[in-house]
Formats: sequence, C-alpha cells, structure tokens
Amino acid sequence: MSLVVLSGMFAEGANLVDALTNGKVEGYVRSTYHVHNLKNDKTYKDDGIGGKVHFKTADDYKMRLGATLYATTQLFYNDNSPIVPLRGEDNRAYAILGELYLEGKFDKTVLKLGRQELNTPFADMDDIGMVPNTFEALTMVNQNINDTEVFVGQINKMAGVDAEVTDKFTKINGSHNMQLMGVAYGGIENLELSGWYNRLHKGEVDSIGYLESTYTQALTTFEYVLGVQYAKETYSMAEDTQVWGAKLDIGIKPYGLVLMAGYNQVGNNAAFSGFGGGPFYVASEFLILDHAGKNGEARCLGLEYEASAVGLDGLVLGLSRLDLETEAKESASELDFLASYTFTDDLEGHMIYADVKGVNVGESDAKHFRAYLNYHF
Repeated sequence: MSLVVLSGMFAEGANLVDALTNGKVEGYVRSTYHVHNLKNDKTYKDDGIGGKVHFKTADDYKMRLGATLYATTQLFYNDNSPIVPLRGEDNRAYAILGELYLEGKFDKTVLKLGRQELNTPFADMDDIGMVPNTFEALTMVNQNINDTEVFVGQINKMAGVDAEVTDKFTKINGSHNMQLMGVAYGGIENLELSGWYNRLHKGEVDSIGYLESTYTQALTTFEYVLGVQYAKETYSMAEDTQVWGAKLDIGIKPYGLVLMAGYNQVGNNAAFSGFGGGPFYVASEFLILDHAGKNGEARCLGLEYEASAVGLDGLVLGLSRLDLETEAKESASELDFLASYTFTDDLEGHMIYADVKGVNVGESDAKHFRAYLNYHF
C-alpha cells in the first residue's frame, strides 16, 4: 500500500505525516528469572530481558496505523526446556513484529486488519513469558445497539508463548483458519451476559459454543461476583463434549481480602481451552481444565490480600489451590503463591511459586519459581 493511498485514508484533509508526527509510543521493558525443579529430572534455570514497543498514529483520525515490536534475549541462564518458552525456536533470542495493523473507526464500528493483540474466550494473549500471543486477523467490533457489543473476526495465524512456533506466525487450523463471533450485553444492572461461537472447520475440535453470565453486587463492606459458564465443543472424529462451570468471589473491603472458589465439570471428551489461557474458571499457572480429560472435574479455592489495608500500598499477595479428578478417579493438584508489588506508577514486580503434582494427568511433579520486573513507558 503506497504512502499516497495511506495518506488519502485520513479524514478531513489530515495527511499521513501529521498522523505519524502526532502518534503515540508506549511499551515496557521486562526482565524475568525462572527456576523449574522437576521430579526425576533436573533443575532448569533460565532468564530473559526484552520488552515491547508499540506505536500508533494519532487517534484524531478515522484511520490509524499501529505496530508493536517484541524482543527477548537471555541474560545469564539459558536452560529452560519448553516449560515456559522465553525465546524462539532452538532457544534463540529474537524480535518479532507482533502487531502491524490498519484500524478504521466508522461511527460505532471499529475494523482492524493485520497482526493484533486479542483477548477473546478461546484466543487470547496469555502473557505468561516474555512475548505474549498475537494474531493475524480481521476483526470488527460494533456498538450500534445500546449496551451491546458485537465482535466478528477471522483469525489466520498466531505467534507467541502458546503458538506451535513461538517466533514466527504460523497458521491456525491450516487453510481453514478460525472464524468467531461474540455478543456481550450489559443492559441489566449488575449483570453481564455474553455468548461466543468459534468455527474451526475440519479441525480436531470443529466448533465451540460458549455462554457466560456474571452477576456483581457491591455493598457497604463487601462485594461478590457470581459467574456461570457453559461450553459445547464438537469434535470432528470423536464424541462431542460439554463443560459446565461456576465461580464465586467475595471481597471483604475493610480487610482487603478476596475469597475465590470455582468449579468445572467436563463431559464425554476432553475440554479444549483454545489458543491461549482459555476461559474456564478453574485454571492455575500450569494445570488447566484440559488436563482433567473426559468426564473430569476441577475445583479451586483462592485467597487474595491487598496489603494497603494495613498501610503497605502496592503489595498484593495471593494463595490458591487447584484440584483435578479424572474419570478414573486419579487426582492432580497445584498450589500457587503469588506476590505483586507496584513500586511506582511505571515499575512493578511479580513473583509466582507453584507446587505441581501432575504426574497422573501427563505433567511432571515439579516446583516452579518465576519472577518478573516490568518498567512501563
């Protein structure tokens, strides 16, 4: 696409030079350190440094150009196996243009074409390493109907931490790709409703229908969130499955506490969380609902503490436990401890410790430690 054509896309006589000059640059620098102690194996140590630089032309115009460069390399350690990939194929440092898109805003409709970040139930960034998932897609978001948002998209490729090839965009579902549509409605006080359909023609999982409802109530001293979810996943060459789920979060405001509980049950085939972290209520740092297999169950309990209640502003602590049970009554579990601290508006740190007992569901028994430091600009 020539510069003349691009310049003509900007509204009211504005030209491409003005749009670029008034554009915005933002991003972050990230460093991380990982230790993975696997039973009957060895202790893997790895680290990384890199980040993200995002540029978008000025928001004043109907058409916008955006681009994001992600990069990652090692500092001292280089022994991570594929547990949480911090670099590219063959463990090489790499940089990737994770976003490169043209975005148009027309009344209450936004169209975006190209590489982009997405957060939908079955295709999301899942930013757990150095470079998150990004997707090559055409998406449309429309808000013409009051209190309603409609999303329509076609996703062709992905790259990033959960992709088959982390440092290169490769096809999703071969030449058939994935089509998706979602509707979210918020016109009822305290209630959020959403429904999604994902089509993966001739894929192992051929289609996914997903419904979710969330009710939030805030009172003087506490608040609660009640959620229910349902997914119907059809398999091309095997029996279909269904997933039911419920969650309850209770926040006790004076003490800075949030209590969390979740439950999922799987039908006659394994659950599929999609391309990213997935939407299911019961999930942890390493074990997810997919591990429970067909006719499996999953439960989780958690506690989050915001220490500003005792004067330690910026400190958040979390403790959670996930339990899986397979059809054969074999069990797996994960205990997670998390700590986050906001040093300044621009600097934050995160620490995650996970004790995984996963040998019965195809994962190693292991103890994992990860630490991250992010500086935003």
